[in-house]
Amino acid sequence: MSMMPRPRLSYANVVATLALVFAMSGGALAANHYLINSTKQINPKVLKTLRGARGRTGAAGPLGPVGPQGVQGLTGKQGKSEKGEKGEKGEAGFSALSKMPSGASESGDYAIRDESVESGSVQEAVTFPIPLSNGIPHVIYTQIGKPVEPDCPGPGRAAKGFLCIYSAESGNVGHPVVEDAEESPATQGTGGDYGFVLSWTVTEKGPHDMGTYTATAP
Repeated sequence: MSMMPRPRLSYANVVATLALVFAMSGGALAANHYLINSTKQINPKVLKTLRGARGRTGAAGPLGPVGPQGVQGLTGKQGKSEKGEKGEKGEAGFSALSKMPSGASESGDYAIRDESVESGSVQEAVTFPIPLSNGIPHVIYTQIGKPVEPDCPGPGRAAKGFLCIYSAESGNVGHPVVEDAEESPATQGTGGDYGFVLSWTVTEKGPHDMGTYTATAP
């Protein structure tokens, strides 16, 4: 019985065998290694261990020094305010401490009413707001609505040197007499500087009279 000869190892067989071994070990190596490119691929427990437990927030540190003052900004533009036109200078007013100048006028009210008086006379004193320099020589008593007197054309008006008395309503009395109470005894007219007194004669019970007056300094 003849025996077959053993195959002899050659350089080519050795190289082929090593190549096969390396190829097999490399595949296994590749099969046990992975490329990680996201934390989602890591088990949460493992990720927590890798990161470590989060500690408490520390206390706030001290404030830093104040910084330098900034540059001052530019001053804003001043707004324009509209002003009205300057009015004309008015005439100087009158003072109760001075005298009424010649030709100037002043006015006021008067009134009487007494339901208990049946006879005799009633009086009413009137004081000028501003004293006169001289008494007024002319006095006219008129009722509103009656024919107009040239020197007493209506309430608020009187000719120079006139005292105009304008009665709006009167009854049970005659026309009043104007007297100067600054004289003793009292005289008719407004000879005084400060006012006058009206005196009515009562004709029936319940005398009354009311109206206005205007005096223009002579």
